Amino acid sequence: MYGIPRTELILTLFGMMVIAAASTTMGLGFSSTSILVIWLVTLVLMASVGFIARGRAPKGEMEPIETSERINELIAENAELKDAFGEKNEFFIRTVEELRIPLTSIDGHVELLRDRHLGKITKEQKESLDAIDQEINHITRMIIDIIEFNNLVAENEPLKDEKVSFGSIIDNVTRYMQPTIDLKGIRLHKIISPDLPMVYGDLQRLTHAFANVVGNAIKYTLENDITITADAENGELLISISDSGTGIPEDALDKVFDPFYRVDTTSKGTGLGLSTAKKIIEMHGGRIWAESREGKGSVFRFTIPIS
Repeated sequence: MYGIPRTELILTLFGMMVIAAASTTMGLGFSSTSILVIWLVTLVLMASVGFIARGRAPKGEMEPIETSERINELIAENAELKDAFGEKNEFFIRTVEELRIPLTSIDGHVELLRDRHLGKITKEQKESLDAIDQEINHITRMIIDIIEFNNLVAENEPLKDEKVSFGSIIDNVTRYMQPTIDLKGIRLHKIISPDLPMVYGDLQRLTHAFANVVGNAIKYTLENDITITADAENGELLISISDSGTGIPEDALDKVFDPFYRVDTTSKGTGLGLSTAKKIIEMHGGRIWAESREGKGSVFRFTIPIS
């Protein structure tokens, strides 16, 4: 085809496909480290396959390139990519963090209006302010998810080792989420073992992980029940969050913990909540999994080692 050897054509098309996929992934916000690995492995494969193919090509088709020369080229390209991705990732995270400042200001003014510190408001006005407040909280949680996910992938902050009461985490998170629970007409049930042992871990991150799993249940439940249970067995805490929502298709159960994956693509969110929870739980030596029947609700369970 136009004098281009078949091997070169296949390699070129393959490279274009992977580069396009990596660029799309980059736009979705994956960490620079993850994308660099994808690019580097791809370039190595292309170079290796190209070298082998050229070496086996009929004489006169083309000369094989030197391996050391190609490796040097890959190292140089990798350095350039690292710089470019690092700058992009840093700019993105800084921009996201800056969004928290105006949101905090807006939230404060909404509170002043809603609590009637600036004068009387009608019932309809209060309902509108409540809706604004909900959206502010939603955006704030998205920002926190993005920042936390980036920190976990980049391993920017090591886990703290402190004594943690999971019963207190459950109480604090559900108290914070109670307005949304009430608004959606959800009946919340908590079954916490009275002698639930303490665990050692990072209180803030364990709270974040639990909040993400509970928030996911609330998102897909309307005017129905959510049950949270906490018990200890076999040297582990076992936390379960069951809902009577829409359920998850069987072929999606293994995907729900993937970054940016959403069962319902029309729902709000970053698609990072469950993947962030999984990363935090696994960093603590635990496991998380989902059980579900489509149309019958879901159960998310995770463990945290006691010792």
